[in-house]
Amino acid sequence: MTFNAPLFLFFFLPVALVAFLLARKRARTWLLLAASLVFYAWGAPLYAPMIILLVALNFWLGHKLARQPERRWPLVAGVAANIGLLAFFKVAVRYWPQILSLAASLTGSAIPETAAAYLQKGLVFPMGLSFLAFQGTAYLLDIRKNPENAASSLKDCLVYLLLFPKLLAGPIVRYREIAPQLQAPAVTAAQVAGGARRFITGLAKKALIADQLARLTDGGIFAQVSPNLTTGMAWLALLAYALQIYHDFSGYTDMAIGMGQMFGLRFPENFNHPYLSRSISEFWRRWHITLSSWFRDYVFYPLERKRRGAGGLRQAANILIVFLLTGLWHGASVNFLLWGGLHGLAIAFENTPIGKKLRSFWPPLQHLYALLVVLTGWVLFRSPSLLYALRYLRTLAGFPTGNGLLPYSILPPLEGPFWLALAAGAALALPLQGVFRPLEKRLSGAWSAGLGVAMDAGRIGLLWVSLIALAGSNYQPYIYGGF
Repeated sequence: MTFNAPLFLFFFLPVALVAFLLARKRARTWLLLAASLVFYAWGAPLYAPMIILLVALNFWLGHKLARQPERRWPLVAGVAANIGLLAFFKVAVRYWPQILSLAASLTGSAIPETAAAYLQKGLVFPMGLSFLAFQGTAYLLDIRKNPENAASSLKDCLVYLLLFPKLLAGPIVRYREIAPQLQAPAVTAAQVAGGARRFITGLAKKALIADQLARLTDGGIFAQVSPNLTTGMAWLALLAYALQIYHDFSGYTDMAIGMGQMFGLRFPENFNHPYLSRSISEFWRRWHITLSSWFRDYVFYPLERKRRGAGGLRQAANILIVFLLTGLWHGASVNFLLWGGLHGLAIAFENTPIGKKLRSFWPPLQHLYALLVVLTGWVLFRSPSLLYALRYLRTLAGFPTGNGLLPYSILPPLEGPFWLALAAGAALALPLQGVFRPLEKRLSGAWSAGLGVAMDAGRIGLLWVSLIALAGSNYQPYIYGGF
């Protein structure tokens, strides 16, 4: 069950919200916990017991750590459990056939085909594990710094880690930030209305932009052995993917933050128009903000503290380590590792004396530099193999590897909805609120109220069109739901 599924939109969310609003304040946390458990059990019944046990383990170890912060074993055991389970599934899901083959060669007996097929079908990546593992790790590390950051009950820890609006793909929330809000969530009509507006915006980004662009990017172009594309089509597909992944993920985040607001909770922002960045350092201050801040606080800063005055080369190594781990968090493959390494090398370069001179360049050149690095990274990120990525980059440079002739099943005719989505995606990557806010401030009284009514009517229209688009297309999962 995901946010763009009919079951969620027409049943689960309305029922949970109405029940929450009618419940007493003290009962609302219990209701959020019940809704979150149902959400997870419905979406991943096979792994629900394992995930609940992982949360219980984090709570128990956090309790031990809060009582005796000087003892290291609860922290080590907790981090090992969270990160170890995450690493296991990242590797196992991707390399299951190779693991079976290795096991057969080591034991001298092959697993029966029926058993192997059953295991492979059941071995899927647990829903939300990447984000849960990172939040659980942050929870324990924060307790080590301050025992007061520990949850007072298993119920509080469960609702924090399994809270359904942020379960699938974040934002990554620290317990100390949200704990006071979970005690007795209070919500006003204005909060519910504001959250609904944000939720509709996110749904429209997903259904009307990301899913429309997916007709090109997910149709098979990136599933070939070699990119049989012209240079122009390769650039178009890459730009479409860059806008698709941005609006898919930021749309999910808008829906998560909007739902949180409807339930009286404040989640941190996760995006701030990243494609306007003038450097890769700035890009990561604008893209997936809660993930980059997690790596900064729990990986980079500890590495820097151990540096103790070492030269810039050591700092560059620390940056590279952080981004290699960022790549591996997205997936256990060479492509993701190189994607993270590319961003790490770019940031390390920007901290050198030569790299710092980029800041004095003409701003459009700085934007061009950042976009070229980001787009190159997206090629690695989306390609099925390193060889495919290299050939795709060669095609982008004007040296295509094929004749560009593809069947309609892979490269369908690009009709009006695609071009509208491309134009809207590019426009919404810009801070358009800066255009409308001065207009809102100039208007007053009836004019201001009229503008608000008109905008709400437009959002209702967006919701209606989004639902029609979802009903008339194939189901498109969230990209980051797979990470």
